[in-house]
This record gives sequence, C-alpha cells and structure tokens, in this order.
Amino acid sequence: MFEANTVVTVEQEKIFINDAPTYPGTDRAEGFLFNVRTVNATFDDTLGKVDWWDDDGSHPENGHANYGKWVSPDSAFANTERFISALDDYKAHGILAVNLNFQGGHPIMGKTDIPEGRGSAGARPNGHRDFYHNSAFSPDGAVDPNYAKRIGDIIEACDRRGMVVILQFFYFGQDTAFADEQGILAAIDSGVDFVCERGYRNVLIEIANETMGGHYHHPILKPARTAELIARARRRGLEKHDRKLLVSTSEAAMNNREQWSTDEIDRVFSEADFILLHGGDNIETGRVGDSSTLVEKIEHLRSQSWFADSPRPIILNESDGDRAYDAVVARGASFGLHTNNAQTMWPPKWGVWEPEYLWFFNKTKTLTES
Repeated sequence: MFEANTVVTVEQEKIFINDAPTYPGTDRAEGFLFNVRTVNATFDDTLGKVDWWDDDGSHPENGHANYGKWVSPDSAFANTERFISALDDYKAHGILAVNLNFQGGHPIMGKTDIPEGRGSAGARPNGHRDFYHNSAFSPDGAVDPNYAKRIGDIIEACDRRGMVVILQFFYFGQDTAFADEQGILAAIDSGVDFVCERGYRNVLIEIANETMGGHYHHPILKPARTAELIARARRRGLEKHDRKLLVSTSEAAMNNREQWSTDEIDRVFSEADFILLHGGDNIETGRVGDSSTLVEKIEHLRSQSWFADSPRPIILNESDGDRAYDAVVARGASFGLHTNNAQTMWPPKWGVWEPEYLWFFNKTKTLTES
C-alpha cells in the first residue's frame, strides 16, 4: 500500500515540501518550484490511425528516441519507464516538479512534415481527435486504468524523490472527448478521487492547460467559468476526502482582452491557491527579459488587492528564454521549461541533454545549489 513521503503545501508566496521551504537556505531560490513540462510522459495513441510516433526506419526524424514501432499499450508503458529513469537527472539539476496531463499536450507541434501539426489544436473543430486519442478520460469522465497506472507510477516515483507533480486535467487538443459539460464535471470528480483515494500528497492540481477564450471547445473550460471548476475540485477534496487540495489553472494570452477580461483574471486567480503563467522571451518583437509580457502579467497580478490581501506562489510551467528566466526569478516567480520538441513534443527523449536548453538546467542547478 502506498504511503506518502512527500507533502507539498504553500505558505504565502513560497512552496513547502514536508514543512520546509524548497531549496532551504539558498539566497534566491528558497520557496521556488523550478519545473519542466513533460506532459507526454504518459502519452498513448489508442486510435492507431497514424504512424507519426514510429521509429522503425520509416521516420528517421524520430531516430533520436530509439522507440521502434509504436504499439499500444506496451510502448506507452515503456515511454513512462524511460521518463521515470530520468527523474534523478532532473532533480540533480534543481528540478523539483514535473508536469503531467490526463489529456497530454501537443505531440506534433513543430513537426513541419505533418500538416495536422501546424497551428493550435484548439482551432480545429475536433481538436486533434480526428488523428489520435490521448485522453485518460472517457466521455462520462471515468479514468482509463492504463493511463491511471502510468500517471500513478510517475507520481509515486516523484514522491520517493521528494518531488512534486503539477497534474493537469484538460488539454484543448483532446477536450472534445467530452460531449458536454456533465462529462467534464464528472472528470473533475474522477481526477480528484484519483489523487485522494491513492493518498498522493505531492500533487498540485491544474484544471486546464492554457485557459483562454480561443483554445477550448467547451464554454465551461474558458476563463469566464474556470473559477467554478477550481472551486469544484477543492470542494470535492474537502467534502468527500477531508483533504485540502491545492488547485489552479494555467493561462495563455492573459494580456489579450479578447481572451481574458480583467474581471476574469481576478475571478480565476483569486480563487486559485497558486498562479500558473505561460509565455517567454519573444525575440521576434524584442519583448524579452524585463520587457517581456511575462513581466507585465506578474506585475499586474501583484498590483491587485486580492493578491496583496492573500499572496500566493507564482509559477511558470511553460516558458522559455534565459532573459525571461532572469526577469521572472528576480520578481519572485518560479520558472518552468517548455522545449520545442524533446521534452514536450514527440518523440520525447527524457533527461538533461538538449544542447539548446542546457542553459536552463545549468542555471537552475547553480541557483538552487543542487
């Protein structure tokens, strides 16, 4: 029977693990939660319509991962085991959290040879579900046992290492798995029950990856109603399991008033136990470092009365850019890496190895004195 070794809590703007702030005694990192986006650590495709995931010689661009032909579910479990074997490498570089999602991420983004990979998954009427199925949730909100096993294996592996999992429930490429919002509400309950009934205490819940007006297909997953889902998850934990869960959502395009109104920003994040931001350096426009939109987001949130009355951690869990890193850390926010392919997209090759992103791991290792 699983017994938790790692308990995550928040106090003001700091993250605590087992009643102590993270990275204790460090000058600039105490209470932070540096993380990496690894949502395809539990990936599976049970439709079997495409061979984009194969490394059987027909897709040499996938050769770095050495997967062979993708066969569900065996390949899915092998991928998860490879990820777990990389956790020590992440932690040795100061990474104390990884990101998972019951509905995965965007595994074909950036693959220019695949027309279906271009543009946002949310722009398609059926998301990505015409091409592949990567959802732990069935239409009625129940959790697939195989997917649950992979997520649970990772959460427990992180627990043994004193690490945290930011567990996302919904992704806009797979949200059309639900015919209506009743399935979404049931999935919230199922996800909370999964965490509580298994006794996981190293989990931060993220309702939806990149909440914004234009991504999701169901109105209940858009900014105007996300606060309802945060409150529901927290209430389910308290009323059914006597557990105080830590719940939030991540934003996208929060500075765009066509995507988020000022009232929606206040309503969602004043309800949240911590704040999750996305974005990074925008080299093309010169919006980098201190002039980045990330800094605008942080400064806007900190200026609100509800934040002053009840400060909470600000965590980036999908970002890039070394100047953005410096700017947000200087403003008391944690940084989370989103890479262009090998950590987030497909095929992933887990661990600290990508030459263009070693700056993140080396900088975090130094900052956290790991």
